[in-house]
Amino acid sequence: MKNSILKITAIVLLTMQSISCKYLEADEYLHEVNNLNDIWTQRVDIRKAWAACYGHLPNYTDLAWSWPFNTNYDEGHAGRDNYTSLVFAQGKFNADNVLFNFWANFYRAVRTCNLFLENYHKANDKLLVPGEVEGYAADARFLRAYYYSLLLQMYGPFPIVEKTVDYSNEAALPTNRNTEEECVNFIIAELDKCIATLPQNDRILVSELGRPSREAAMALKAVVLLWDASPLVNGNPDYSGFKDAKGRNYFSPATDIEKWRKAAAAAKAVIDLGIFELHTTPANRGYTTVPLGDFPGNDVAWPNGPAGIDPYRSFKELFSGGQTYWNKEGIWQVNVGSQTALLSLLGFPRNYNNGEDATSTAVVYATQKLVDAYFMNNGETIDVEDKRLYNDVGIAENGDGYYISGSGMEAHTPIITGFKLSNTNAKVPKRVLNREARFYATIGFIGRGYQQNNGTLYYADYKANALDGFLQSDRPSTRSGYPIVKWVAEDDLKARGSSDKPYYVLRLAEIYLSYAEALNEYDPGNADVLKYLNLVRFRAGLPGYAAASKEETRERIKRERHVEFAFEGKRYFDSRRWKDAGKPLRDRWGNSQGMGGLVYGCNYTAPDGSFYDRAVIDGYIFRPKNYFLPIPFEEVANYWGTMTQNPGW
Repeated sequence: MKNSILKITAIVLLTMQSISCKYLEADEYLHEVNNLNDIWTQRVDIRKAWAACYGHLPNYTDLAWSWPFNTNYDEGHAGRDNYTSLVFAQGKFNADNVLFNFWANFYRAVRTCNLFLENYHKANDKLLVPGEVEGYAADARFLRAYYYSLLLQMYGPFPIVEKTVDYSNEAALPTNRNTEEECVNFIIAELDKCIATLPQNDRILVSELGRPSREAAMALKAVVLLWDASPLVNGNPDYSGFKDAKGRNYFSPATDIEKWRKAAAAAKAVIDLGIFELHTTPANRGYTTVPLGDFPGNDVAWPNGPAGIDPYRSFKELFSGGQTYWNKEGIWQVNVGSQTALLSLLGFPRNYNNGEDATSTAVVYATQKLVDAYFMNNGETIDVEDKRLYNDVGIAENGDGYYISGSGMEAHTPIITGFKLSNTNAKVPKRVLNREARFYATIGFIGRGYQQNNGTLYYADYKANALDGFLQSDRPSTRSGYPIVKWVAEDDLKARGSSDKPYYVLRLAEIYLSYAEALNEYDPGNADVLKYLNLVRFRAGLPGYAAASKEETRERIKRERHVEFAFEGKRYFDSRRWKDAGKPLRDRWGNSQGMGGLVYGCNYTAPDGSFYDRAVIDGYIFRPKNYFLPIPFEEVANYWGTMTQNPGW
């Protein structure tokens, strides 16, 4: 795994690509072609050109500065006021100051892939084995489709650029945006070619694990088709006046139910391969498993129920690295620069190991809204169980008999808590009792214990002026009180992680829930909807759902995606494609139902027990125009100038 081609930091096209703000900058293109003919004679240079196609993959794990979509809005909050991702969530950007210029970056990526696809046939090094360079070209085609899929989801329709640009023919410059339908059809056609040419997952060399496979192309196809079927772009009346210079609608003005059928079929094709499975760990195999919650069916064996597996370890092992880094649930995962450190640092308190990496922890953390979204251990919501299993107020003096139990270090409890200690700094909020396994595998809290490298335990304390808490100097601090421990393993003894951490772009749970969602819209009542929704529930140690209306099932699927994929870069795109991001109302706990509005967490300015109270920690802005990012003004107003800006910008 260490030798994976995807462990890439700053590779750019043949190390000679300049940084340009204009996505069709001619000088950059000419600089490339001056050296292009020398590339294809040496295998080592060909492999550099191939690797350069990967070099524009986003750094999904740099949540403060590079990739704001895994957090912010209703998932997370950033730990310093100047983090660009926090500025983004606060709505402080426009077409003149886009903060994140993914438009230009992904077009550079597309050009890199185009150059490879146009020239790889020139390769003549005798060290190349038969089919090798064709395999590299298949990767480049997949990556180009992937970059375009990101452009589609961020900006909407884009200019399709299949070949390097001929700057001598100004009339042919690709400065007009294609329609949504044309963009989707292009991406799907490219992915179909990839499905026919990429190797099967089990044929990829161990030294190059992480390269896209035939199955990855199939899964990406399902993701793109689900996006195309969703309310934001499928018959959305808000965009009825959004047209190109020829009067064509960028988005289809009429809802097409057939798009849901296509999305369901694409997801089912991945499932029917039978080579992927949800990662599970047997119960009580060399350890004691936390008992399941009290609900009918908690004795039904997996996969028909949740019994017989350890839900916490099944979910935790997906992300904690080590021996389960590669598993049968991951369809496509990447390893980008500083990935392990950035993911691990999310979960540790500032004073862990006597302040090791104190300025790098608490980059982002969970909002109260996400904490509230997790289920109780009987599968119910906090609304249903309020004043019963769930108690929102106060400090826990007694355990729950499940994950917070006994002295806080019981043999059956995989997480450590200090709620029984006389040290008040180690107390835990009552609201973290009786929660589902994914909650404890993902969300940290005050009083959670960490093994240190000197053999002692450290209990997190996020109260104001505490060693881990908020400081007026604006040092990084976990202002909500809920760090992200999704990538923290029990045997991690350093804040940067003791083993490599995976990042999934595509995994089977997403395909299951995408299939259930699309099928529910196209064929509600189909038994497969509950089958695949409930498989994700069972793996989490929760009861399955019974049949319900199309509308209720839709909301169940949305909530399941919210908690299952927390901080995996899905929520921002899901909320937008569902048209939920702009909802103005709040729930009974004060949380915005959309992505804008007040953001809640613990009372981080309090140095005492009132820290455990709910408090407003920020406010986010989401306007109707935020459903799509602005194309940078310099691209819209350049001297080729026929580019259409997104509505509202």
